[in-house]
Amino acid sequence: MILRSIRLEDFGLYAGVVELDLVPRQRPGGATPIVLIGGKNGAGKTTLLEAVRVALYGKRALGARVGQADYEAYLQGRINRNALIQAASVALEFDYAEAGEVHRYRVSREWSVRGKTVVESLQLDKDGLPITTVPREEWHYFLQELIPPGVSQLFFFDGEKIREIADGEHENEQLGEAVRGLLGIELVGRLRTDLGLYLARRQRDDDGVTASCLEAVVRDIGVAETQITTLSDEVAELTSARESQARAAEHVRRRFVAEGGDAALNRSRTEADRDETRRAIGRGEHELRDLANRLLPFAVAPKLIGSFRSALARSGVVTEQAGSVSDVLDAIDIWRKKGSPKRDAQWDDLHWADLRRFIELQKRKASKAQDSPAFREVGDGAATLARLVEVETIVRPRAFSLLDELDALTQRSRDLEAALARADNAASGIMLDELRLAEQRVGATESTLTSRQESLRLLRGQLVTLERERRRLLDEQAGFAADAHRAELATRTAQALADYERRLLEHKLSQLRGEFVDRFNHLARKSDLIADVRIDPVTFAAILIDKMGREVPKAALSAGEKQVYAIAMLWALARTSGRPLPMIIDTPLARLDSEHRAKLVERYFPSASHQVVLLSTDTEVDERLVEQLKGSVSHAYRLDYEPAEGRTIVSQGYFEKTARPKEARNALQQA
Repeated sequence: MILRSIRLEDFGLYAGVVELDLVPRQRPGGATPIVLIGGKNGAGKTTLLEAVRVALYGKRALGARVGQADYEAYLQGRINRNALIQAASVALEFDYAEAGEVHRYRVSREWSVRGKTVVESLQLDKDGLPITTVPREEWHYFLQELIPPGVSQLFFFDGEKIREIADGEHENEQLGEAVRGLLGIELVGRLRTDLGLYLARRQRDDDGVTASCLEAVVRDIGVAETQITTLSDEVAELTSARESQARAAEHVRRRFVAEGGDAALNRSRTEADRDETRRAIGRGEHELRDLANRLLPFAVAPKLIGSFRSALARSGVVTEQAGSVSDVLDAIDIWRKKGSPKRDAQWDDLHWADLRRFIELQKRKASKAQDSPAFREVGDGAATLARLVEVETIVRPRAFSLLDELDALTQRSRDLEAALARADNAASGIMLDELRLAEQRVGATESTLTSRQESLRLLRGQLVTLERERRRLLDEQAGFAADAHRAELATRTAQALADYERRLLEHKLSQLRGEFVDRFNHLARKSDLIADVRIDPVTFAAILIDKMGREVPKAALSAGEKQVYAIAMLWALARTSGRPLPMIIDTPLARLDSEHRAKLVERYFPSASHQVVLLSTDTEVDERLVEQLKGSVSHAYRLDYEPAEGRTIVSQGYFEKTARPKEARNALQQA
């Protein structure tokens, strides 16, 4: 198999249409199987691996037990945020040999968001034409038969898969599935089951009990598998529903709090605050009324009061004098008439007549000013002026301050009244009932989910028991001698298959052991660390043996040696299977030291497969390691994420020392 190209349109970080040519170039002097794709963290390397898996397997790419709602949410989340329309697609083109003839396949998945749903379509072409030998609704099964998902995980893997095997997470289960799937042992097991059923229908009367038991066990296994599949899907859907209902309940809770639910729980404190605010308002209003009964009205007409103050000052009422103006003028008149003391000035009668007219005029003015009603009411002029000054300096500022305080207290009172009203609504209204109903739904779904999970666990345990019983009955039936020729032949075939399955497993495990030891020592810094490995034919547990015959615990290996262990196991499985599949390896060197990295670059990548798509950062495969790989690299791409544009740009070449013009980086980007 050869991967020819991967095409992405508005998928993940890739905006517009991006297509990468993955066919290794032919060069004179040796094979160049590696297509090197470099990018810093977050540039979209893993997105390319995701695109390959999604194109081939659709929902199955996310796992065997993923619900449709979660898959649709994943597809919606993989649409580029700058896409003009809410749609995306991935397409993979590859060559695949069947019966000695190479055919070219192209698989394309497109999806778009319509309202609250995601609509997906699958197109599968063979040699340029849509496949018609397989119904369209079974195309995804055809792709899984072409490249089984369990097999692809050993050829299209990332650092997470390496970490799982290195740390021992589900290692035995994965190794068992890989061995049976890759080495074809599952097919032998199915043949034995079919032959057992054939024999059961032709068994002699004295063997009828065994035959009926086998048929019942096979029937029960089929029912249990169907129930497990149904329950697994139901658990996935319930898990998704529980999370959705939990989000909805949280939303209702926030609305309940916004509508006054928290106030309902603290009503007494809110009422106390409201009463204290009302009392403060009463005190302020009382003080304001007191000011209004005294000097506050004078503050309403500042200009008029200012004029009054000026007139009061000019009137002479304000100052303390020996006598009034009239008294002064009378004294002058007496002095003129008596002539004592002696006058030196020589005034004639005209002078005295003018003076007298002036005196009379001033007397009339003074008499008029003193007879004004306003001034008669003033009384003590100095005290009056002091009170008027108090209006400006004390009464007016205090009045404004009281108004501001009353405004704030009034607003506070309104807010508290509104909170109490919301508390009444929340405590006795629909919101509280809606919150309780939402929480009840979450609780009911959680209870149902727990029940289904427990039922699923029990069913899986029953299936293990039934499988064990089936194997026992098959072994027992394989020993029965059939009277009829066909039954005898079938019995011999069943015995041969049982022996073949045992020998095939032993042979393949022996091959796997040898391949693993060679690959591990070929890659490890300590070339003689492992001398052998024991793999249990039932549990597939792997136990490492050193050259002294002692067991080497996995925990005794360094982090780098554990990663080498995982890579060596994957490499050994691929070599033992004999399947010519390409390799896609994402960030494989994260936990390795420099010496282990150099060995992987020198010995693993060029020999892992006839086609190796290597996804790496510039710190994993650096300039020195690129130089080591140079003879095996067909061509290279570089991924650069542009934050301003919100997309990843694909350009030719690996990381360079000098910056390249933007036009060159955009060479592969098609809008």
